[in-house]
Amino acid sequence: MDRGNLWEMTQGDPSSPNLDEASSEDGRDDIEEMKSYVGLTAEDEAELAALQSAAHADMETLLDRFYGVIDAHAGARAVFRDPKRQRASLRRSLAAWILTMLEGPYDQAYAEHRKAIGRAHVENKMPQRYMLTSMNVVRSWFVGICAAQYPGDPERMVRAITAVDRILDIELAMMLATYRDDLLSRMQRQERLATLGELAAGIHHELKNPLAAVRTAAFALRERRAVRADARSRALLDRVDSNVDRATEIISDLLSFARLRNPEKSEIAVDRLVRGAAARITIPADCRLTLDLDPDLPPAMVDAPQVEQVLVNLMSNAFDACSGGGEVRISSRLQAGKLAIAVTDDGMGIDPADLQRIFEPLYSTKPEGVGLGLSLSQHLARANGARLLVKSTPNQGTSVTLLLDR
Repeated sequence: MDRGNLWEMTQGDPSSPNLDEASSEDGRDDIEEMKSYVGLTAEDEAELAALQSAAHADMETLLDRFYGVIDAHAGARAVFRDPKRQRASLRRSLAAWILTMLEGPYDQAYAEHRKAIGRAHVENKMPQRYMLTSMNVVRSWFVGICAAQYPGDPERMVRAITAVDRILDIELAMMLATYRDDLLSRMQRQERLATLGELAAGIHHELKNPLAAVRTAAFALRERRAVRADARSRALLDRVDSNVDRATEIISDLLSFARLRNPEKSEIAVDRLVRGAAARITIPADCRLTLDLDPDLPPAMVDAPQVEQVLVNLMSNAFDACSGGGEVRISSRLQAGKLAIAVTDDGMGIDPADLQRIFEPLYSTKPEGVGLGLSLSQHLARANGARLLVKSTPNQGTSVTLLLDR
């Protein structure tokens, strides 16, 4: 069984880096420690392996029961945005999860794949209570499998049920760890944003008037006859204006973190969002922009100015990365039930070590970068119920995809 296909509800590669995942430094989710804690032994592993045939034969019973419970609860149904399209795929994924649980080996690679499933629950906003209830449905089904497998041997039946309980406890612990990590990550983000908001308000208060004075002085100097006749002086004043604009933009981005308003969502065509953002971008002379937009996409339900700002930031980064006749390509497609807008450049790509941190506020690899563009973009995307996915290959380029709800 290929573990790489588990839980296709990730709508992406479950082994890809999760940029928001908090590290588990305490080691509580280490597979060997968990096996020792619940008492999973080699004998238990043999009992689990012996259940494979019976589980495979009765799998349709579990799948019908599992999704029957989901269908009976509106809150659980709401997690699946396109249940008809997803159902067949999810049934296969659930069956794969069960069968690989019985196969083992129960090593660190197994744990990493299981935690990827937990992250999929978090990514798809599966409420923890539904995850716990679903695990109980699986546990109850397994008890029936064990009873049917050993009707005349109660001791063997108890051993099989005990083995199932132990492996399901491990599975549950790993899933709960992903919810814990997500909570810690969100708390850390909120603390950073609160600190950044206070900093932004202070910076705005202290620098607003000095920057205005610098701009006014530059304007007055530019009107002097001697300056108008001196190309070098005019160039220096142009630099002053440019840097005042840059400082003002940085302050504006900082304030955006502090004063993010609630989205005011309405329907808007995807190509209108993209073209509106593209119109605000200055394309470098040695770069070109290519639009590959699907005109038949359904409209997005978003706050148009906020999402347009996300696209402006992504395009600006893409053009910063392109040089020497490079290309920035913007495409829109329907992808796994989502409206996907991909901004792709053919630049130098992002180092894997930096890829883990690109959404952190104030983190930048650019010589003059401040590290606010992507952080603000992710902030705005989340406020609109959207996601940003990043794929980058050194020396080949970067693609950032914005996934919007229909």
